[in-house]
Amino acid sequence: MRGSKAVTGVFKYIDDTTKAVKRVQAENLEYKVYSPVPNHEIEELTVPGKSPVRFVTGTGAVTGLVFGFALAILCSLDYPMRVSAKDVVSVPGFVVIGYECTILLGGIFTLLGLLHFCRIPDIFRKPGYDPRFSDDRFGVVVGCEPQQVDRVKAALSEAGAEEVSVDEGL
Repeated sequence: MRGSKAVTGVFKYIDDTTKAVKRVQAENLEYKVYSPVPNHEIEELTVPGKSPVRFVTGTGAVTGLVFGFALAILCSLDYPMRVSAKDVVSVPGFVVIGYECTILLGGIFTLLGLLHFCRIPDIFRKPGYDPRFSDDRFGVVVGCEPQQVDRVKAALSEAGAEEVSVDEGL
């Protein structure tokens, strides 16, 4: 969070959490939402557009396809062996290695893209994180400046927060 303070609201219900997110978005503050379960309402509010991981996966797949065909062709040219009157570089025979490298590198790039965009592993302490957010409560952590703390605390409380606390931001 960019602000020097992190205001954390703990919520019991999804509806209250979405109200708080809408209020924070209206004030153009940076925020993070923690949820114990996946929820489409929260996801639609917090994630703008589609995931960029699909482009990383596509890049990995195309790279794998090119690598697989290039590997097979270069190996065939390096050690030419004619089999049953076929050309030395016979593309139909290289489809299998091209396909397998497509799947392999597409999967590896997907994993790396997920780790990058999810910021995993994050070895630093998360300001405002509460272990209850992994158990049965929802959390909204808002980064703000010290002069905005009271206004943000009031907005989270009005949205239905059970508990509101202030922590030092990053």
